[in-house]
This record gives sequence, structure tokens and C-alpha cells, in this order.
Amino acid sequence: MARPGVSIGFENGNLGVVATSPDGVCAIVASAVANGSFDLETPYTVYSLDEAETLGIIPTVAANYELHKTIKEFYAEAGTGTELWIYGVAKTQTLDQLVADSEAVLLASNRRIRFVTLKYAPSVADTDVTAGLRTGFPATLAAAQEIAEQYTTEKTQPVVYIIEAYNYTGVAADLVGFSATTYNRVAVLIGDTETRTGATASKGAAVGVLAGRIAKNQVHVNVGRVKDGALKPLSFYVLDTPVEQVNIDALYDKGFITPCTHVGKSGYYFVDDHLACTVEDDYHFLTRRRVIDKAYVLANATLSNFILDTVPLTGHGKMQDSYAKSLESEVERVIVQEMTAKGELSADVTIANDTGVEVLIDTTNVIATDSQIKGKIRVRPHGYGRFIEFSIGFNITA
Repeated sequence: MARPGVSIGFENGNLGVVATSPDGVCAIVASAVANGSFDLETPYTVYSLDEAETLGIIPTVAANYELHKTIKEFYAEAGTGTELWIYGVAKTQTLDQLVADSEAVLLASNRRIRFVTLKYAPSVADTDVTAGLRTGFPATLAAAQEIAEQYTTEKTQPVVYIIEAYNYTGVAADLVGFSATTYNRVAVLIGDTETRTGATASKGAAVGVLAGRIAKNQVHVNVGRVKDGALKPLSFYVLDTPVEQVNIDALYDKGFITPCTHVGKSGYYFVDDHLACTVEDDYHFLTRRRVIDKAYVLANATLSNFILDTVPLTGHGKMQDSYAKSLESEVERVIVQEMTAKGELSADVTIANDTGVEVLIDTTNVIATDSQIKGKIRVRPHGYGRFIEFSIGFNITA
């Protein structure tokens, strides 16, 4: 017999798409080297690059260069004062072991962490490649998805992973992409602020930049929104090629996040916020994922207040309408207050009292028999102007 509790399942297929706040708390799990102030397999919380450097995480190529670079780029985007968790593991660990080790910092955060960024820098170069990426990469994504789903459902801690497209060959045709995968809690980044053949021989991606942009954004804001301004780095590469010379469309079509440029704009932007799943998935985009995750956490916390509450019944053993309405109103009130009022959901201004939230309790269920309160919660996300098409001509009347 299960103990009393709340269970909320994620619906999918409702959108009909064809082919410092806990909302943005990040953890960096990285290959690293211990020192007198920084131990491996130990979670640390910092709020600035200076605090990380106080731990002895400094840009030494032979030690923690990659971790320092990731933290530095994170704070360049997110800003000093942003909460960041750091967890170092031995450089002998594989990328798959980094995924497994991330559970330790997730658990230590007491449900605060919302996304995990992996920075892989093994002591011995990882050179094997299959389908354009590190051999075994699909299994790595699957393992990250499994942990993310586990923490979401079992611990009410929805998580997304950011993983670098390690060992990318630079040939888009080599990539399989994500047209048939279901990893809607994993994002994969291609593109770094350093070249492949430079002094540091970067085989990964500038995940710190992406993590920093996510951390400072509200849940409904796309990391590629042009209004937010260009990314802080002045250079981005795919292997040794500047991003502006790369066919980004080919990588976009495969479902990867990359830096890009826009005509008439200086600097670099993220092309979009894909997750590694099919476009038909309601949570194909990170904004959709973060919006529904926030509503999920709020709904769960609110509904928990009603566990083992006294439920007034009709003569047929069903919930009375008045109680159902009060429960619906309370869940809606909390989501409206924490999301709609902050612009994170779409309220239809053409409909009186519309909030962008709908909560419906099933009053046909015989609670006297099974003690189950059943219902549905629907939230309305924002749309995004991905394709802007106008015509232009002369304004002259003959």
C-alpha cells in the first residue's frame, strides 16, 4: 500500500507541433584536480568567479583550466551573485561517470538545482568517434535523461542537463541528430570560445555561456532572444572555423544548440533552445520544458497541503462542488501569482479574467471508495517568433 502523497503526470501531445530563484540554479559537474582548498566529490556553492578562485580553481592548463573557463563564462553571462553549485570529479572518470556522479550534487542541493552542466576534460584524450561525436554519446544522453526523469518524478526536482557535443568532427553530415529520440531533458551544445587546435585543444563546447544565459533568464525567455543582447564572448568557433563561416542551419536541423550571428547585429547569439527530442514533443524547446517544470513544482507544493484533508462528500460518495472549486482556485491562485503575474504564462487579454491557467477537479470520482482526488492542470505558454516574414514595397498611390 502506497503512503499518501501527490502524483502529477506530464501530458504530451497537446501543442500539436509538427516535424536568484530556484528556476535557474545551475550545477557544474566537471573533470577536475583537487588542491588544498578544493576537494573532489564534494559539492561547493559559490556566487562569483572570485569565490571559485578562492577555492583554488584557477586557469592552469594542466589542472582546472576547463572548469575555471566554464565558471568564468557562466558569471560573464549570469552576473555576480548568481547561485552556482560546483562538483569536481577525477579526470580519470569518463563522461558517463560524470553523468552518474551528478546525482550527488543534485541530492546535496535539497531540490534547488534545476539544470546540470557537464564539463568533460579527461586526463587522457578521448579520441574515439562514432556518428560525428564521442563514441557512446547516445547512451550518455539516455543516462542523463533517466536521472532527470527520476529526480523529477521521485523528488519533485525537475532537472535539465546541458552536455557538450564532445569530439564533434566538424562535419554536420556525420551527425545522426535527434529526429527519433526522446531526451526532452537534455540539451546538446556545439561551439566553443576556443579553437580545436589551440593551446587547450578544446574538444567540447562553451557550456558555461549557455548555462549563464539560462540562469539569468526567466523560465519563458528563449536563450536566443535578440532583445537580450549579444553573448559576452567575442569569438566562437566550431573546431577551428569561426561560427559565422559555419553552416549553422545544418546543425539546427539536427537539433543542436549553437552560437550564431544575425544580419545587422554585432556579436553572437544562440540559434534557439532545442532539446534532444523530436519536434513533435511538447517539450522540444527548453522554454516549454522550464515553464511546465515551474508549474509542476508550484502545483505539487500547493496540492501537498491537501494530503489527508477532510473532503466533504455528496450522498454518492463524491467530492462536493464547493470543495472542488476551492481546491481549483488555490492551485490556480499560486500559479497565477508566481507565473502569470511575472509574465511567464500567456493570459488572453481578449477574455475576461483569463489567467493562462486552468485547473479542473474530477467530481465524478467516488472518493469514499478509493480516496483519490483526480484533476488536470493546464497552463498556456508563450509563442515565439521563429519565422518572421514580411513584404516590402513603395507606398505610392497612383
